[in-house]
Amino acid sequence: MTIATRSHVRFVLSGDLHWEEYVPRGSHSRRVETGRPLVLLHGLSDSCRTWNRVAPGLAAHRRVVALDLPGHGRSARPDATYDPGFYARTVSAWLEGLRAEDPHFDAIDVVGHSLGGGIAQRLLLESVGPRIRRLGLVSAGGLGVEVALPLRLAAMSGAIELTGQYLMGVGTRAGMRVLGGDFDAEDRKHLAAVNARAGTARALARTLKSALDYRGQREHLLDHAHRLERLPPIRVFWGDKDQVIPVSHAQDISRFVDGVSVRRFARAGHYPHREAAADFLPELVSFLDQDQPDARVRLGARSPRAARRETSHAPTHRRLAPTG
Repeated sequence: MTIATRSHVRFVLSGDLHWEEYVPRGSHSRRVETGRPLVLLHGLSDSCRTWNRVAPGLAAHRRVVALDLPGHGRSARPDATYDPGFYARTVSAWLEGLRAEDPHFDAIDVVGHSLGGGIAQRLLLESVGPRIRRLGLVSAGGLGVEVALPLRLAAMSGAIELTGQYLMGVGTRAGMRVLGGDFDAEDRKHLAAVNARAGTARALARTLKSALDYRGQREHLLDHAHRLERLPPIRVFWGDKDQVIPVSHAQDISRFVDGVSVRRFARAGHYPHREAAADFLPELVSFLDQDQPDARVRLGARSPRAARRETSHAPTHRRLAPTG
């Protein structure tokens, strides 16, 4: 089966959102009737094309849509906060529009990479939008504190928003050489071009500032899990050579959430869906298609930052020496 892509644009909340839909070539229907719709969310300074190694294989049995997040790809760059809540509200409103057109979107599977993984977790809190049936997290934010030092430094500096736009195209090409991702020449050219669009540096700077500080990631799944009645089945995918977010986060999740399965890729870095696509694809398909138990937060689990605050604020008791 040959898979084609169709591009769509729609105004949502504060600007146009662009997404690509993967469909069997020659199909006149926009829907794939077998399987739940699958929504793919990319990472920071990336685009929906990051999924082009695996999306065609996924689209053989389900409707697949890959979004350009606001401030990224071919989507608009509104003058917005770009905090996790902004992203989640925008994506949720977009999904609600898809659900109004297609009742299959009452329940969806979501897979998010890096920043997109953190946004996918935030979608669980949204009261408006489809129910998330399965959640795949690929080298995702929101599962630990540690993150690469250059990102923490960039989050603390205002230079990116003030002057960074002039360097976004060149910086994107340099970043892809450092981080890998196995992008071909066409993908590198596309990403450099869309990141050079006006407003990209502002979106990047504000995203970093809202998500990170000098210690690392500000937000953790456990910061919000207590507000959820249930967690969907979750599977975590990670490359052992990740230079952006350490692979230890993939293993640490079992300390605070039960029922989560983890798949690590020995030769992959931050982009296992690209660098290990041949192994990644069947693992993801298996997770999406087979019965899976719901994930469950362990009783008393606290996010790393919350636990640190509780420890630092705990009262200290000194034994007083007897007098007299």
